[in-house]
Amino acid sequence: MTLQKFLTPALLELLPSPAEGPKVWLVGGAVRDHFLQRQSFDLDFVVAGDALRLARRIADALGGKYYDLDTERGAGRVLAPGSDGEEWVFDFTRMRGSSLQDDLCYRDFTINALAFDPHNLDILIDPTGGLKDLHDSLLRACKSEAIQNDPVRALRAVRIASELEFRIESDTIQQLKAVRPLLAHVSVERLRDELFRMLDHQQPTRSLRLLEHLGLFDTLFHELYDHPGGEAHIGDKRKFTRQVFTVISTLSELFQVLAPRHDPDATSNSTLGLIAIRLGRFRESLSDYLYEELSSGRTQRAWILLGSLFSTDVIRDLSGDQDGSPAKEGRGSKTFAGSAWSDRFHMSRKEKDWLERFLAGDIPQLSEDANGNNDLQVHRFYKRTRSAGIGIVFGDLANFLAGTDGAPAEDDWESRVNIARQLLEAYFNRRDEILEVESLLSGEEIISEFKLKPGPMIGELLQGLIELQIEDKLNTRDQALDAVRTMLTNGSKTGADLL
Repeated sequence: MTLQKFLTPALLELLPSPAEGPKVWLVGGAVRDHFLQRQSFDLDFVVAGDALRLARRIADALGGKYYDLDTERGAGRVLAPGSDGEEWVFDFTRMRGSSLQDDLCYRDFTINALAFDPHNLDILIDPTGGLKDLHDSLLRACKSEAIQNDPVRALRAVRIASELEFRIESDTIQQLKAVRPLLAHVSVERLRDELFRMLDHQQPTRSLRLLEHLGLFDTLFHELYDHPGGEAHIGDKRKFTRQVFTVISTLSELFQVLAPRHDPDATSNSTLGLIAIRLGRFRESLSDYLYEELSSGRTQRAWILLGSLFSTDVIRDLSGDQDGSPAKEGRGSKTFAGSAWSDRFHMSRKEKDWLERFLAGDIPQLSEDANGNNDLQVHRFYKRTRSAGIGIVFGDLANFLAGTDGAPAEDDWESRVNIARQLLEAYFNRRDEILEVESLLSGEEIISEFKLKPGPMIGELLQGLIELQIEDKLNTRDQALDAVRTMLTNGSKTGADLL
Protein backbone atom coordinates (compact mmCIF):
# COMPACT_ATOMS: atom_id res chain seq x y z
CA MET A 1 0.00 0.00 0.00
CA THR A 2 1.72 3.20 -1.16
CA LEU A 3 1.38 6.54 0.59
CA GLN A 4 0.29 8.05 -2.72
CA LYS A 5 -2.86 5.92 -2.66
CA PHE A 6 -3.82 7.44 0.68
CA LEU A 7 -2.75 10.97 -0.18
CA THR A 8 -5.35 11.50 -2.86
CA PRO A 9 -5.84 14.91 -4.49
CA ALA A 10 -9.11 15.24 -2.57
CA LEU A 11 -7.31 14.78 0.78
CA LEU A 12 -4.34 16.98 -0.14
CA GLU A 13 -6.67 19.83 -1.07
CA LEU A 14 -8.13 19.70 2.43
CA LEU A 15 -4.75 19.85 4.15
CA PRO A 16 -3.19 23.27 4.80
CA SER A 17 -1.19 24.57 1.85
CA PRO A 18 2.59 24.54 2.33
CA ALA A 19 2.91 27.89 0.54
CA GLU A 20 3.57 29.77 3.78
CA GLY A 21 5.51 26.95 5.41
CA PRO A 22 4.31 23.44 6.37
CA LYS A 23 1.50 23.25 8.94
CA VAL A 24 0.81 19.51 8.81
CA TRP A 25 3.10 16.49 8.49
CA LEU A 26 2.63 12.79 7.92
CA VAL A 27 4.40 10.93 10.74
CA GLY A 28 4.80 7.65 12.58
CA GLY A 29 3.86 4.12 11.63
CA ALA A 30 2.65 4.84 8.10
CA VAL A 31 6.01 6.40 7.20
CA ARG A 32 7.84 3.50 8.81
CA ASP A 33 5.71 0.94 6.98
CA HIS A 34 6.27 2.84 3.71
CA PHE A 35 9.99 2.10 3.96
CA LEU A 36 9.33 -1.50 5.05
CA GLN A 37 6.90 -1.95 2.13
CA ARG A 38 4.18 -3.10 4.53
CA GLN A 39 0.48 -2.52 3.98
CA SER A 40 -1.20 -0.04 6.31
CA PHE A 41 -4.56 1.68 6.34
CA ASP A 42 -3.71 4.16 9.13
CA LEU A 43 -2.16 7.58 8.65
CA ASP A 44 -1.00 9.87 11.48
CA PHE A 45 -0.70 13.61 10.99
CA VAL A 46 0.90 16.21 13.27
CA VAL A 47 -0.68 19.64 13.00
CA ALA A 48 0.84 22.99 13.96
CA GLY A 49 -2.50 24.40 15.06
CA ASP A 50 -6.02 23.18 15.77
CA ALA A 51 -5.85 19.48 14.89
CA LEU A 52 -9.41 18.72 16.04
CA ARG A 53 -10.92 21.40 13.83
CA LEU A 54 -8.94 20.15 10.82
CA ALA A 55 -9.98 16.54 11.49
CA ARG A 56 -13.66 17.44 11.71
CA ARG A 57 -13.47 19.40 8.46
CA ILE A 58 -11.80 16.51 6.64
CA ALA A 59 -14.32 13.98 7.99
CA ASP A 60 -17.21 16.11 6.70
CA ALA A 61 -15.60 16.65 3.31
CA LEU A 62 -14.75 12.96 2.75
CA GLY A 63 -18.09 11.65 4.01
CA GLY A 64 -16.40 9.98 6.95
CA LYS A 65 -16.86 9.88 10.72
CA TYR A 66 -15.04 11.88 13.37
CA TYR A 67 -14.13 10.80 16.93
CA ASP A 68 -12.30 12.58 19.74
CA LEU A 69 -9.26 10.55 20.83
CA ASP A 70 -7.77 12.89 23.43
CA THR A 71 -9.08 16.43 23.61
CA GLU A 72 -6.38 17.49 26.08
CA ARG A 73 -3.65 16.48 23.64
CA GLY A 74 -5.69 17.76 20.72
CA ALA A 75 -6.05 14.35 19.06
CA GLY A 76 -8.95 13.32 16.82
CA ARG A 77 -9.67 10.45 14.44
CA VAL A 78 -11.29 10.34 11.01
CA LEU A 79 -12.71 7.10 9.58
CA ALA A 80 -13.09 7.56 5.83
CA PRO A 81 -14.21 5.17 3.06
CA GLY A 82 -11.34 4.00 0.87
CA SER A 83 -11.28 3.60 -2.88
CA ASP A 84 -11.66 -0.20 -2.73
CA GLY A 85 -14.32 -0.37 -0.02
CA GLU A 86 -11.86 -0.55 2.87
CA GLU A 87 -11.89 1.89 5.77
CA TRP A 88 -9.03 4.35 6.12
CA VAL A 89 -8.05 5.77 9.50
CA PHE A 90 -6.59 9.27 9.74
CA ASP A 91 -5.39 10.51 13.15
CA PHE A 92 -4.67 14.22 13.64
CA THR A 93 -2.73 15.41 16.70
CA ARG A 94 -1.61 18.85 17.80
CA MET A 95 2.17 19.28 17.57
CA ARG A 96 4.08 18.92 20.85
CA GLY A 97 6.86 21.39 21.54
CA SER A 98 7.80 24.39 19.44
CA SER A 99 8.77 22.52 16.27
CA LEU A 100 8.25 19.31 14.35
CA GLN A 101 11.71 18.13 15.46
CA ASP A 102 10.66 18.55 19.09
CA ASP A 103 7.49 16.56 18.44
CA LEU A 104 9.37 13.71 16.75
CA CYS A 105 11.92 13.50 19.57
CA TYR A 106 9.08 13.15 22.10
CA ARG A 107 7.96 9.95 20.34
CA ASP A 108 8.62 6.40 21.48
CA PHE A 109 11.07 4.85 19.02
CA THR A 110 13.27 6.25 16.30
CA ILE A 111 11.61 4.18 13.59
CA ASN A 112 8.33 5.92 14.50
CA ALA A 113 9.95 9.39 14.55
CA LEU A 114 10.00 9.82 10.77
CA ALA A 115 7.97 12.45 8.91
CA PHE A 116 7.04 13.67 5.44
CA ASP A 117 5.45 16.86 4.24
CA PRO A 118 2.38 15.20 2.63
CA HIS A 119 2.67 17.61 -0.29
CA ASN A 120 6.27 16.56 -0.93
CA LEU A 121 7.27 12.95 -0.29
CA ASP A 122 10.78 13.47 -1.65
CA ILE A 123 12.13 14.94 1.59
CA LEU A 124 12.27 12.79 4.73
CA ILE A 125 12.47 14.46 8.14
CA ASP A 126 14.50 12.18 10.43
CA PRO A 127 16.00 13.91 13.51
CA THR A 128 16.71 10.69 15.49
CA GLY A 129 18.28 8.44 12.85
CA GLY A 130 15.21 6.26 12.48
CA LEU A 131 15.83 5.37 8.84
CA LYS A 132 19.23 3.86 9.66
CA ASP A 133 17.63 1.89 12.51
CA LEU A 134 15.05 0.59 10.05
CA HIS A 135 17.80 -0.59 7.73
CA ASP A 136 19.60 -2.18 10.70
CA SER A 137 16.39 -3.85 11.99
CA LEU A 138 16.91 -2.12 15.32
CA LEU A 139 14.34 -0.81 17.79
CA ARG A 140 15.72 2.11 19.79
CA ALA A 141 14.01 4.58 22.12
CA CYS A 142 14.12 8.22 21.04
CA LYS A 143 15.30 9.39 24.48
CA SER A 144 16.75 7.81 27.60
CA GLU A 145 13.49 8.54 29.46
CA ALA A 146 11.11 7.64 26.63
CA ILE A 147 9.77 4.44 28.22
CA GLN A 148 9.57 5.87 31.73
CA ASN A 149 7.55 8.81 30.43
CA ASP A 150 4.89 6.38 29.16
CA PRO A 151 5.29 2.81 30.50
CA VAL A 152 2.80 1.41 27.96
CA ARG A 153 5.59 1.92 25.46
CA ALA A 154 7.25 -1.14 27.01
CA LEU A 155 4.47 -3.34 25.67
CA ARG A 156 4.52 -1.48 22.38
CA ALA A 157 8.26 -2.16 22.11
CA VAL A 158 7.67 -5.87 22.63
CA ARG A 159 4.89 -5.94 20.05
CA ILE A 160 6.77 -3.99 17.39
CA ALA A 161 10.04 -5.89 17.87
CA SER A 162 8.16 -9.20 17.63
CA GLU A 163 6.08 -8.26 14.60
CA LEU A 164 9.03 -6.82 12.66
CA GLU A 165 11.56 -9.33 14.05
CA PHE A 166 13.78 -6.42 15.11
CA ARG A 167 16.56 -6.46 17.68
CA ILE A 168 16.05 -4.14 20.66
CA GLU A 169 18.98 -1.81 21.36
CA SER A 170 20.74 -2.55 24.68
CA ASP A 171 20.00 0.78 26.42
CA THR A 172 16.35 0.45 25.41
CA ILE A 173 16.25 -3.05 26.92
CA GLN A 174 17.39 -1.58 30.22
CA GLN A 175 14.61 0.99 30.03
CA LEU A 176 12.08 -1.80 29.39
CA LYS A 177 13.26 -3.85 32.37
CA ALA A 178 13.28 -0.82 34.67
CA VAL A 179 9.69 0.18 33.90
CA ARG A 180 8.09 -2.92 35.43
CA PRO A 181 7.04 -1.28 38.75
CA LEU A 182 5.41 1.59 36.85
CA LEU A 183 3.00 -0.66 34.93
CA ALA A 184 0.81 -0.96 38.03
CA HIS A 185 0.04 2.76 37.74
CA VAL A 186 -0.89 2.72 34.04
CA SER A 187 -4.43 2.60 32.67
CA VAL A 188 -5.35 -1.09 32.40
CA GLU A 189 -7.33 -0.29 29.25
CA ARG A 190 -4.16 0.83 27.47
CA LEU A 191 -2.24 -2.23 28.64
CA ARG A 192 -5.13 -4.45 27.59
CA ASP A 193 -5.26 -2.96 24.09
CA GLU A 194 -1.55 -3.59 23.54
CA LEU A 195 -1.86 -7.16 24.81
CA PHE A 196 -4.68 -7.95 22.42
CA ARG A 197 -2.77 -6.45 19.53
CA MET A 198 0.06 -8.86 20.39
CA LEU A 199 -2.30 -11.81 20.51
CA ASP A 200 -3.84 -10.99 17.15
CA HIS A 201 -0.46 -11.18 15.42
CA GLN A 202 0.32 -14.37 13.49
CA GLN A 203 3.20 -15.21 15.88
CA PRO A 204 2.02 -14.12 19.35
CA THR A 205 4.45 -16.42 21.15
CA ARG A 206 7.35 -14.16 20.17
CA SER A 207 5.78 -11.31 22.14
CA LEU A 208 4.92 -13.48 25.14
CA ARG A 209 8.44 -14.90 25.35
CA LEU A 210 9.96 -11.45 25.08
CA LEU A 211 7.65 -10.19 27.84
CA GLU A 212 8.91 -13.01 30.04
CA HIS A 213 12.55 -12.31 29.16
CA LEU A 214 12.10 -8.67 30.18
CA GLY A 215 10.38 -9.60 33.46
CA LEU A 216 7.05 -8.12 32.38
CA PHE A 217 4.99 -11.28 31.91
CA ASP A 218 4.44 -11.92 35.63
CA THR A 219 3.18 -8.37 36.13
CA LEU A 220 0.62 -8.70 33.37
CA PHE A 221 -0.47 -12.25 34.24
CA HIS A 222 0.18 -12.67 37.95
CA GLU A 223 -3.24 -14.36 38.27
CA LEU A 224 -1.63 -17.49 36.80
CA TYR A 225 0.13 -17.91 40.15
CA ASP A 226 -1.86 -15.84 42.67
CA HIS A 227 -4.85 -18.13 43.14
CA PRO A 228 -5.69 -21.33 45.05
CA GLY A 229 -3.57 -24.04 43.43
CA GLY A 230 -1.42 -21.57 41.54
CA GLU A 231 1.30 -21.58 44.18
CA ALA A 232 2.54 -24.84 42.67
CA HIS A 233 3.70 -22.88 39.63
CA ILE A 234 5.84 -20.47 41.65
CA GLY A 235 8.54 -23.08 42.29
CA ASP A 236 9.45 -23.20 38.62
CA LYS A 237 7.77 -20.34 36.80
CA ARG A 238 10.15 -20.60 33.89
CA LYS A 239 9.25 -24.24 33.23
CA PHE A 240 5.56 -23.47 33.59
CA THR A 241 5.64 -20.53 31.18
CA ARG A 242 7.65 -22.53 28.65
CA GLN A 243 4.95 -25.19 28.66
CA VAL A 244 2.21 -22.58 28.30
CA PHE A 245 4.04 -20.84 25.45
CA THR A 246 4.38 -24.18 23.66
CA VAL A 247 0.59 -24.51 23.67
CA ILE A 248 0.16 -20.94 22.35
CA SER A 249 2.73 -21.59 19.62
CA THR A 250 0.98 -24.81 18.62
CA LEU A 251 -2.38 -23.03 18.45
CA SER A 252 -0.87 -20.42 16.15
CA GLU A 253 0.45 -23.19 13.89
CA LEU A 254 -2.99 -24.81 13.71
CA PHE A 255 -4.62 -21.49 12.78
CA GLN A 256 -2.00 -20.86 10.09
CA VAL A 257 -2.44 -24.30 8.57
CA LEU A 258 -6.19 -23.65 8.30
CA ALA A 259 -5.94 -20.02 7.14
CA PRO A 260 -7.66 -19.18 3.82
CA ARG A 261 -4.23 -18.28 2.44
CA HIS A 262 -2.00 -20.96 3.85
CA ASP A 263 1.57 -22.08 3.32
CA PRO A 264 1.59 -25.58 1.75
CA ASP A 265 5.04 -26.19 3.27
CA ALA A 266 3.50 -25.85 6.74
CA THR A 267 1.61 -29.10 6.16
CA SER A 268 4.62 -31.08 5.02
CA ASN A 269 4.71 -33.12 8.23
CA SER A 270 2.04 -35.75 8.72
CA THR A 271 0.70 -34.24 11.95
CA LEU A 272 -0.29 -30.88 10.48
CA GLY A 273 -1.03 -32.51 7.13
CA LEU A 274 -3.86 -34.47 8.73
CA ILE A 275 -5.31 -31.20 10.05
CA ALA A 276 -5.27 -29.73 6.55
CA ILE A 277 -6.88 -32.82 5.04
CA ARG A 278 -9.62 -33.39 7.62
CA LEU A 279 -10.40 -29.80 8.59
CA GLY A 280 -9.41 -27.86 5.48
CA ARG A 281 -13.01 -27.63 4.31
CA PHE A 282 -13.72 -25.22 7.16
CA ARG A 283 -11.05 -22.62 6.23
CA GLU A 284 -13.38 -19.78 5.27
CA SER A 285 -15.89 -20.41 8.05
CA LEU A 286 -13.11 -20.73 10.63
CA SER A 287 -11.50 -17.47 9.47
CA ASP A 288 -14.82 -15.64 9.87
CA TYR A 289 -15.20 -17.13 13.34
CA LEU A 290 -11.67 -16.33 14.50
CA TYR A 291 -11.80 -12.68 13.44
CA GLU A 292 -15.28 -12.01 14.78
CA GLU A 293 -14.96 -9.42 17.53
CA LEU A 294 -16.38 -10.19 20.96
CA SER A 295 -15.84 -6.54 21.80
CA SER A 296 -14.33 -3.61 19.94
CA GLY A 297 -10.95 -4.68 18.58
CA ARG A 298 -10.82 -7.98 20.48
CA THR A 299 -11.32 -11.08 18.36
CA GLN A 300 -12.27 -14.62 19.27
CA ARG A 301 -8.86 -15.72 17.94
CA ALA A 302 -7.12 -13.53 20.51
CA TRP A 303 -9.44 -14.79 23.24
CA ILE A 304 -8.67 -18.44 22.41
CA LEU A 305 -4.97 -17.70 22.76
CA LEU A 306 -5.44 -15.70 25.95
CA GLY A 307 -7.78 -18.29 27.45
CA SER A 308 -5.19 -20.97 26.71
CA LEU A 309 -2.74 -19.21 29.03
CA PHE A 310 -5.12 -20.15 31.85
CA SER A 311 -6.46 -23.46 30.55
CA THR A 312 -3.24 -25.22 29.56
CA ASP A 313 -3.26 -28.75 30.99
CA VAL A 314 0.17 -28.51 32.58
CA ILE A 315 1.30 -31.67 34.34
CA ARG A 316 3.75 -30.94 37.13
CA ASP A 317 5.33 -32.48 40.23
CA LEU A 318 3.91 -30.96 43.40
CA SER A 319 6.41 -30.37 46.17
CA GLY A 320 5.46 -32.38 49.21
CA ASP A 321 3.32 -34.78 47.19
CA GLN A 322 3.73 -37.99 49.16
CA ASP A 323 3.58 -40.45 46.30
CA GLY A 324 5.37 -38.15 43.87
CA SER A 325 2.64 -38.54 41.29
CA PRO A 326 2.01 -35.72 38.84
CA ALA A 327 -1.08 -33.57 39.33
CA LYS A 328 -3.17 -31.45 37.04
CA GLU A 329 -4.54 -28.08 38.05
CA GLY A 330 -8.28 -28.15 38.66
CA ARG A 331 -10.77 -26.48 36.33
CA GLY A 332 -12.10 -24.35 39.17
CA SER A 333 -8.68 -22.81 39.79
CA LYS A 334 -8.26 -22.01 36.10
CA THR A 335 -11.67 -20.38 35.93
CA PHE A 336 -10.95 -18.39 39.09
CA ALA A 337 -7.65 -17.15 37.67
CA GLY A 338 -9.16 -16.22 34.32
CA SER A 339 -12.06 -14.42 35.96
CA ALA A 340 -9.72 -12.44 38.21
CA TRP A 341 -7.64 -11.40 35.20
CA SER A 342 -10.79 -10.33 33.32
CA ASP A 343 -11.91 -8.22 36.27
CA ARG A 344 -8.52 -6.51 36.56
CA PHE A 345 -8.48 -5.61 32.88
CA HIS A 346 -12.12 -4.45 32.82
CA MET A 347 -13.37 -6.92 30.23
CA SER A 348 -16.98 -6.78 29.09
CA ARG A 349 -19.62 -9.11 30.51
CA LYS A 350 -19.84 -10.86 27.12
CA GLU A 351 -16.09 -11.51 27.12
CA LYS A 352 -16.05 -12.76 30.71
CA ASP A 353 -18.89 -15.17 29.91
CA TRP A 354 -17.01 -16.42 26.83
CA LEU A 355 -13.85 -17.01 28.87
CA GLU A 356 -15.70 -18.79 31.67
CA ARG A 357 -17.32 -21.15 29.15
CA PHE A 358 -13.97 -21.74 27.47
CA LEU A 359 -12.22 -22.58 30.75
CA ALA A 360 -15.05 -24.80 32.02
CA GLY A 361 -15.54 -26.80 28.82
CA ASP A 362 -14.42 -30.32 27.95
CA ILE A 363 -14.38 -32.09 24.60
CA PRO A 364 -17.18 -34.72 24.53
CA GLN A 365 -16.20 -38.34 24.08
CA LEU A 366 -17.73 -38.95 20.66
CA SER A 367 -17.98 -42.21 18.81
CA GLU A 368 -15.91 -42.50 15.63
CA ASP A 369 -18.17 -45.27 14.35
CA ALA A 370 -19.65 -44.20 11.03
CA ASN A 371 -23.01 -45.57 12.20
CA GLY A 372 -22.86 -43.86 15.55
CA ASN A 373 -25.06 -40.88 16.37
CA ASN A 374 -23.28 -38.21 18.35
CA ASP A 375 -25.73 -35.43 17.66
CA LEU A 376 -27.14 -35.23 21.19
CA GLN A 377 -23.69 -35.07 22.79
CA VAL A 378 -22.61 -32.41 20.33
CA HIS A 379 -25.77 -30.40 21.00
CA ARG A 380 -25.18 -30.51 24.76
CA PHE A 381 -21.54 -29.52 24.29
CA TYR A 382 -22.46 -26.37 22.37
CA LYS A 383 -25.35 -25.58 24.68
CA ARG A 384 -22.81 -25.36 27.52
CA THR A 385 -20.01 -23.69 25.61
CA ARG A 386 -21.74 -21.68 22.85
CA SER A 387 -19.23 -20.00 20.54
CA ALA A 388 -16.38 -20.77 22.95
CA GLY A 389 -16.80 -24.40 21.90
CA ILE A 390 -14.74 -23.89 18.74
CA GLY A 391 -11.95 -22.47 20.89
CA ILE A 392 -12.14 -25.52 23.14
CA VAL A 393 -11.78 -27.80 20.09
CA PHE A 394 -8.53 -26.15 19.05
CA GLY A 395 -7.29 -25.77 22.61
CA ASP A 396 -7.69 -29.53 23.05
CA LEU A 397 -5.70 -30.26 19.87
CA ALA A 398 -2.95 -27.83 20.88
CA ASN A 399 -2.69 -29.21 24.43
CA PHE A 400 -2.43 -32.73 23.07
CA LEU A 401 0.32 -31.86 20.59
CA ALA A 402 2.23 -29.74 23.10
CA GLY A 403 2.21 -32.65 25.57
CA THR A 404 3.79 -35.14 23.18
CA ASP A 405 7.49 -35.73 22.84
CA GLY A 406 7.97 -35.56 19.10
CA ALA A 407 5.24 -36.80 16.77
CA PRO A 408 2.05 -38.00 18.51
CA ALA A 409 0.82 -41.57 18.28
CA GLU A 410 -0.89 -41.81 14.90
CA ASP A 411 -4.09 -43.47 16.15
CA ASP A 412 -4.54 -41.06 19.06
CA TRP A 413 -3.98 -38.01 16.86
CA GLU A 414 -6.33 -39.25 14.14
CA SER A 415 -9.03 -39.91 16.73
CA ARG A 416 -8.80 -36.37 18.12
CA VAL A 417 -8.82 -34.80 14.66
CA ASN A 418 -11.88 -36.84 13.68
CA ILE A 419 -13.74 -35.68 16.79
CA ALA A 420 -12.73 -32.10 15.99
CA ARG A 421 -14.12 -32.55 12.47
CA GLN A 422 -17.50 -33.66 13.83
CA LEU A 423 -17.68 -30.68 16.17
CA LEU A 424 -16.69 -28.17 13.47
CA GLU A 425 -19.15 -29.74 11.03
CA ALA A 426 -21.98 -29.30 13.53
CA TYR A 427 -21.10 -25.67 14.32
CA PHE A 428 -20.50 -24.45 10.78
CA ASN A 429 -22.71 -26.68 8.60
CA ARG A 430 -25.43 -28.31 10.72
CA ARG A 431 -26.60 -25.56 13.05
CA ASP A 432 -30.29 -26.02 12.26
CA GLU A 433 -30.05 -29.79 12.80
CA ILE A 434 -28.06 -29.79 16.04
CA LEU A 435 -27.34 -26.39 17.58
CA GLU A 436 -30.42 -24.30 16.91
CA VAL A 437 -33.24 -26.84 16.72
CA GLU A 438 -36.71 -25.32 17.00
CA SER A 439 -39.01 -27.17 19.36
CA LEU A 440 -42.22 -28.70 17.96
CA LEU A 441 -44.05 -26.91 20.78
CA SER A 442 -43.64 -23.36 22.05
CA GLY A 443 -43.48 -22.48 25.72
CA GLU A 444 -46.88 -20.81 25.46
CA GLU A 445 -48.39 -24.00 24.02
CA ILE A 446 -47.00 -26.10 26.85
CA ILE A 447 -48.36 -23.66 29.45
CA SER A 448 -51.78 -23.60 27.77
CA GLU A 449 -52.10 -27.34 27.07
CA PHE A 450 -50.99 -28.49 30.53
CA LYS A 451 -52.22 -25.56 32.64
CA LEU A 452 -48.73 -24.78 33.92
CA LYS A 453 -47.28 -21.58 35.30
CA PRO A 454 -44.37 -19.80 33.58
CA GLY A 455 -41.03 -20.66 35.13
CA PRO A 456 -37.74 -22.54 34.69
CA MET A 457 -39.59 -25.84 34.30
CA ILE A 458 -41.00 -24.70 30.93
CA GLY A 459 -37.48 -24.17 29.60
CA GLU A 460 -36.46 -27.59 30.84
CA LEU A 461 -39.42 -29.20 29.11
CA LEU A 462 -38.60 -27.41 25.87
CA GLN A 463 -35.02 -28.61 26.13
CA GLY A 464 -36.28 -32.14 26.68
CA LEU A 465 -38.35 -31.93 23.48
CA ILE A 466 -35.41 -30.56 21.50
CA GLU A 467 -33.19 -33.41 22.65
CA LEU A 468 -35.81 -35.96 21.61
CA GLN A 469 -36.09 -34.29 18.21
CA ILE A 470 -32.31 -34.40 17.76
CA GLU A 471 -32.44 -38.11 18.53
CA ASP A 472 -35.21 -38.42 15.94
CA LYS A 473 -37.69 -39.63 18.58
CA LEU A 474 -40.22 -36.93 17.78
CA ASN A 475 -41.54 -35.79 14.42
CA THR A 476 -45.05 -34.45 15.04
CA ARG A 477 -46.81 -32.08 17.38
CA ASP A 478 -48.91 -34.91 18.87
CA GLN A 479 -45.77 -36.88 19.66
CA ALA A 480 -44.36 -33.79 21.36
CA LEU A 481 -47.50 -33.42 23.51
CA ASP A 482 -47.25 -37.07 24.52
CA ALA A 483 -43.59 -36.59 25.43
CA VAL A 484 -44.35 -33.61 27.66
CA ARG A 485 -47.16 -35.56 29.32
CA THR A 486 -44.74 -38.42 30.02
CA MET A 487 -42.08 -36.07 31.38
CA LEU A 488 -44.57 -34.45 33.73
CA THR A 489 -45.92 -37.81 34.88
CA ASN A 490 -42.47 -39.25 35.54
CA GLY A 491 -41.13 -36.04 37.06
CA SER A 492 -38.53 -35.92 34.30
CA LYS A 493 -37.73 -32.75 32.41
CA THR A 494 -35.04 -33.96 30.03
CA GLY A 495 -35.40 -35.92 26.86
CA ALA A 496 -32.59 -38.24 27.87
CA ASP A 497 -34.74 -39.73 30.60
CA LEU A 498 -37.23 -40.88 27.97
CA LEU A 499 -34.72 -42.54 25.69
